[in-house]
Amino acid sequence: MRLLLSLAATAAIALPATGATGATGATGALTASARPLAAGSGTASAASPTSPTSPTSPADCTGAGVSDFDGDGLEDSAVGDPFANPGGLTGAGAVHVLFGRGESGKAVTAPETKAGDAFGWSVRLAKVDGDGCADLIVGAPYADVAGRTDAGAVYVVYGGPRGRTVRLVSAEPEADAHFGWSLASGGTLVAVGAPHENAGGTADSGAVHLFDTATLGTGRRISQETEGISGNGEVGDMFGWSLAIGRLGGTPDEPDLAVGVPYENDDGAGRQVGAGKLDSGSIAVIYDVREAKEEYENRKWDLREVARSEEGDRFGYAMAYTEQGDVGYLAVSAPLGDGGEVKDSGLVQLFQSSGAREISPIATLHQGEEGAEGEGYGFSLAFTGEGAGEIRLAVGVPFDGTGGQGGVRLITMGEPDAGTLVTQSEAGDHFGWSVGFSGNRLVVGAPDRGGAGAVVLLGRNDAEGISLSPGTGKIPALEGAASADFGAAVG
Repeated sequence: MRLLLSLAATAAIALPATGATGATGATGALTASARPLAAGSGTASAASPTSPTSPTSPADCTGAGVSDFDGDGLEDSAVGDPFANPGGLTGAGAVHVLFGRGESGKAVTAPETKAGDAFGWSVRLAKVDGDGCADLIVGAPYADVAGRTDAGAVYVVYGGPRGRTVRLVSAEPEADAHFGWSLASGGTLVAVGAPHENAGGTADSGAVHLFDTATLGTGRRISQETEGISGNGEVGDMFGWSLAIGRLGGTPDEPDLAVGVPYENDDGAGRQVGAGKLDSGSIAVIYDVREAKEEYENRKWDLREVARSEEGDRFGYAMAYTEQGDVGYLAVSAPLGDGGEVKDSGLVQLFQSSGAREISPIATLHQGEEGAEGEGYGFSLAFTGEGAGEIRLAVGVPFDGTGGQGGVRLITMGEPDAGTLVTQSEAGDHFGWSVGFSGNRLVVGAPDRGGAGAVVLLGRNDAEGISLSPGTGKIPALEGAASADFGAAVG
């Protein structure tokens, strides 16, 4: 299991290392001045089919919910275990689809499983075709592609009766680009982050690749070097670290793309390195991205435009989007921002858009005096909409409490200044490392619980959630293999 470091003493977000994974992964701590390194070059994207997965339920997907993978009418959850060793292949990774409230589940691996791929690093259930069932999108950012080490790949596993898998890769794979680090989807549009790609020849400046899964043609690549995109691709910016797709102020009913750039320096205009507020972070909101354009329109947001900004805040580290009627909500975190008056305790900025009006800030969320340095408030984010006035935001705080117990703040959009802290964990669990919603159920990852990791499913009115791990209850263990970080990603 990957080793995690406390934030409290070092004010550093603890992450899996960005080098090649070994039997249990490795340790990486990103301080205010340190960044992962990558090398290589790459540009566009392409899609290529792979062998089919095992068949899913024969349901016809009629009446399937937003995250209903098997078409039985119940919302499902996807849980990544990127350092599992299916078939004895160290760090190959796996994903579990949990059906309903965890009454049963299904383990999914890559069609061509290879050691060190980290299949399950990022996961998302979304409807990317027209059959009504949700489909599973999985990032494997350490997969080797065309001889390029850790170039990365993404797999689309179709739900319902289709039961086939398609692999998305870059048309020009680049070593250590980590394509698949982050994911977002909106209808048939899928965005894939490759934050360690050397766009324009600049190390780790980052890029995003866009695919239309309806046609599965060649993808498109956007970076800070793309015409019309604000800012400059500088060393270590990590453009594409986080992603969201929604209606953010472009043409009504057309998708816009929000891109997190948490390691960008707030250094003014022009291309600079090591100047200004290091790793303050930013986001880029790019309008009308359904079709390729010679020049895009976008709006860049630096943290200082909405809240107090300092070095190392990492604004854009995590993002989440939802909408209600013609109103869209975007949440963006800075997990080392100064929440209230507490240094490095973390904050989340809420934005709102309506119709063709671009997003505007509406609230800055933090824990106030309850916050503590290094808790990582905003390490993970997820939205759900449950009717008028009932949209909820889950904010992961995985380093909260004694010894990395972790927690999740639940916030209702009607009362953004209020919130409830959910803690169903023990020291070292890192409960809140990942968060998601399945219908009205909160899904929380605790990847360091026990030897394999766990997730907790918590219904809106539940006093206590259901803790699930591979091999417990009706959740199948990996055949002849062991889980390592079950819960590192949920979607």
